Amino acid sequence: MAVVFLWRNDDTAPRVSALLGWDNPPTQQPNGPEGRPIDVVTVVLVGLEDSLSEELAGEEGFDVQRTDDIEGLDEHRGADAVLIGLEGAGPLEMLGALRARAPEAAVLVVTDPDREADGAVALHGGAEDHLVRGSIPDGFLSRAIRYAIAQRRLRRELSTTDEITGLPNLRGFAPIAEHHLRMADRAKTQVVFVFMRLDGLQAARATGPEEAEVLVREAANVLLEAVRDADVPARITEDTFAVLLTGDAVGAETLVLSRLVEAIAVHDADRQSPRSLSLSVGSALYDPEDPATLSQILETAGRRLGDQRPEGSSKA
Repeated sequence: MAVVFLWRNDDTAPRVSALLGWDNPPTQQPNGPEGRPIDVVTVVLVGLEDSLSEELAGEEGFDVQRTDDIEGLDEHRGADAVLIGLEGAGPLEMLGALRARAPEAAVLVVTDPDREADGAVALHGGAEDHLVRGSIPDGFLSRAIRYAIAQRRLRRELSTTDEITGLPNLRGFAPIAEHHLRMADRAKTQVVFVFMRLDGLQAARATGPEEAEVLVREAANVLLEAVRDADVPARITEDTFAVLLTGDAVGAETLVLSRLVEAIAVHDADRQSPRSLSLSVGSALYDPEDPATLSQILETAGRRLGDQRPEGSSKA
């Protein structure tokens, strides 16, 4: 177990608006035939027939890759879209395994006509589109993929909930936190934030996407054990959690941090594997007498947690 209490923040920092979003734009080729930039779309076909990959390969702006099964997606990181044949496994089980390996990719499922019901289940479970073999018009596949990518990005941008933990993401957390800051300004009371960064996530991801997802869920569960019912926890970036401590700020931070240490110790003691959670923890105090924006608070938290990691803390 490694828990490091890093700082108590009372200063401010320049606003960094980039904290409010982190989607990667598509790669662009310099110019297309008419001088316009071309978005290069990376598509991975999973267990599908050659005809589909040949059709896409003939389309301008598509980087087409193939793999025989979902496990092969580990070698195709950063795909914009995954086109997968719905064979054998149930659609929800398939989606869960796929999202673990390619969480940002748009998913298009392809079924035979007699499995259209499974395609509908996949759509309800979060797939962006469902195509039926033998019913895909010429030239339609590339447009369907680009539309699915746009739909996926919009869905992620508008979502207020983290898909892995079920906690609010930054989009969901920000309006709640800003509301509490405005109330603190009116009441002249302080607000305390606790931040927790999960160390070792990149190492876990190198082992496999499922391992990284398990690590994130374990960290979220530990955090939920430590916070009070009235507090507002969130996963605000890939490896960072935030908690808005509601009510009287006096003593709340000490209580939550002590409960966090206890929850980590219980977690590590209950594990059968030797791996333990490694966390960097800090807090930030909002004072109406010396106000800061939420963006400034998050920027300071990210800088302090990133710059002051303990030696060896990257090992989970």
